[in-house]
Amino acid sequence: MSLVVRIALLRPLARLGPHRWGPRMAEALVTRSHQVSGLPGSTVRRTAAAEEAVALCRRLAAERPDQHRVALARALVARAAAPDIAPATEAVDQLHEAIGYVEDAEDRSALVVLATARGLLALNLYQSGEVREALTLALRARATWDVCGPLRPLERMRLARALLVIGDCHEALGRSEEANTVRRQAWELHRALSVYRRSQWITVGATAATDLAQGLTVTGPAREALDLIEESRADVEVLSRFQPRQGRPLLARAMLIEAECRAQLDDPDRAVRLAEQAVDRQRAMVAAETPGSVAALAHGLLVLGNLAARAGREGEAVAHLTEATTLARNCHDDVLARALFELVDLRVAAGDRAAVEELLAEAVPLCREHAGRLPEVWRSRLARALLMRCGLTVFELPATASPRGSAAEAATRDGTSPVDGPDGDAPAGVGAIGHGDGLAAGREAVELARSLAGADPAYRELLGRCLFTLDRAVHLAGDPRESGDLLRECVAVRRELFSADPVEFRLRLAEALCDLGNRTHALDRLDEAVGIYRECLDLLRADPERIDQAELLTPLRNLGRTLWRLDRKDEAARVWDEIVAVEELVDTSRSGPSPRRE
Repeated sequence: MSLVVRIALLRPLARLGPHRWGPRMAEALVTRSHQVSGLPGSTVRRTAAAEEAVALCRRLAAERPDQHRVALARALVARAAAPDIAPATEAVDQLHEAIGYVEDAEDRSALVVLATARGLLALNLYQSGEVREALTLALRARATWDVCGPLRPLERMRLARALLVIGDCHEALGRSEEANTVRRQAWELHRALSVYRRSQWITVGATAATDLAQGLTVTGPAREALDLIEESRADVEVLSRFQPRQGRPLLARAMLIEAECRAQLDDPDRAVRLAEQAVDRQRAMVAAETPGSVAALAHGLLVLGNLAARAGREGEAVAHLTEATTLARNCHDDVLARALFELVDLRVAAGDRAAVEELLAEAVPLCREHAGRLPEVWRSRLARALLMRCGLTVFELPATASPRGSAAEAATRDGTSPVDGPDGDAPAGVGAIGHGDGLAAGREAVELARSLAGADPAYRELLGRCLFTLDRAVHLAGDPRESGDLLRECVAVRRELFSADPVEFRLRLAEALCDLGNRTHALDRLDEAVGIYRECLDLLRADPERIDQAELLTPLRNLGRTLWRLDRKDEAARVWDEIVAVEELVDTSRSGPSPRRE
C-alpha cells in the first residue's frame, strides 16, 4: 500500500482513536517526509508531512507524555530534516528539543532517534560555523550508533552522514588525514549496500566519494582522488538532473576537484578549462538564486585563480581572485582569507609593494578576528600575515617569484646572499610600512609561531622563518645582540628541520648560519664568527649537485673579511683565491670587495 493511501486511511482513524491510531499515523507521516522525489512540489509535501507529524505527536504527548515522547522526538527530527528554507536556528531548536526527550533513554528505538538527532544537529552547527561543537556532537552521534547494535541500511546511511560531518569538521580544523579516514569509512558503508539500496542512497555515496577525493587532493595521491571522481561521476550527474538542489552544486564541486587532480598530474591547461566550466555552472546557480551559491562561486573562483596562476596565467589569476574576494567578503571569510593570500603571492611576484601592503591591511585584522574562534586554522594564518608585514620592512620584493609559493616564502628568501654583511645595512627602498610597525608585527608573529610549534612540530618551519625575518628587523633597528639571540634560536630550529630533511633545509640552515656569523662579527666576536662561516660553507659544499656554487660567495667574502681583521692574512688570501675560482665557475659579475678590506 502506498504511503499516500495509508495516510489517507489513517487520518480519520487517528481522529477517532488518537492513542491507538495516532502513533501509526505519525510514523507514516515521518516516513513520507523522508521520501525524496524529483517531481514538482516534493519539498512542500515532505515539509507538510513532517509538520503534521509534529503537531499530532505534540497532542499525544501532552495527554500521555510517557508513551509518546520518543514519537515526538522522531517527528521533530523529521521536521528539522525537511528540505525547506526555514531558518537554521529553528532546526537547531527542534533538534535540541528532540534530544532532550530521548537523551536518557536506553531502548533501541530511542537510541536511534538520539543518534539521528545528534548527527543532524552536528550538521546544522557545522553549517553555522560552530565547528568544535559540531565535531563533539557528531562524535557522540557515532558513539550512539555504536551502541545500537547491528544497523539496518537506513541507519547505516545516517551513520555515514554523521561520519561525513566529522570529516568536514576535521578538514575545517586542518586535520586532513583524520578527515580522509572517516570519509573513507562513510564511502565504504555505502559501497557495502546492495545495488538497490545504493541507488536509494545515491546522495550519501556521491557526497562521500567527492569529499574523500577532495581530501586526497591535499594529502595525496591525486590519482586515487581522480579515480574516485570518475567512479562517482554517473551518480553525481544523475543527482544533478533529478535532484538539482543538491546535485548541481555537487557536480560543480566535483569538477573543481577533478581540475585540481589534473593540475597535480601535470595537465594545467585541462585543469583550467575544467575549473572554468565549473565556475560557469556556479554562475548559473547564482543567477537562479540557489541557496549557498554565492559562497560556492567564491570558492570556485578561488580554485580557478589558483590553477590559472600555476598555469602561468597571472593576469587571469588576479582577475579571478579579485572577484573571489569581492564575493567572499559578504559570505565566506575562509575563502576571503585564502584568496587574499593568493593575491599577496601574485603581487609579491610582480614586485607591487603597495598592493601587497593593501592586501595585508585587510588580511591581518581578518585573521585576528577569527584567531580566537578557530585557532587551529587562523592563528597560523595570522602568523604568516604578520611575518609578511615584517618582511616588507627588511626584504626587497623579488623581481620574479613563483606564484605557487606561500606569501611568507615570497617575502623571505632562501640563500646565503644577505641584504647585509658584517658591515652592511638595509637595502635601499625597503621599509615602506615602517620599522616600528614591522618590528611589532614580527614580534607577534614569532610569539604565535612559538606557540604553534610547541603544540605541533609541523610549524617549526614557520617558526624558523619568523625568527629569521624578525632578526633582520631587529638588526636594522640597531640591536645586534638581540638579533644574534633570535638567529641562534632560528639556527637551532633549522638544525632540527635539517636533520629530518637535509635536502629541503640545507640552504635555509646555511642562510641562518651566514647571518649569525654577521651578527657575531658585529659584536667583535671574530673567532666565533669564523667558526660559524666555516660551518655554513661546509654545509653548502656537502651537496654540490643541488646547491648553486654562487651560494658560496657571500659566506666566503664574509669569512675573508673576518680573517683579515684577525690579521690571519694568509688564510684570507686563500679564501680570496677560492672566491675568484667560484666567480669564474659561475660566470658572475658580482666580484665584490676584496677580503683584504676591513
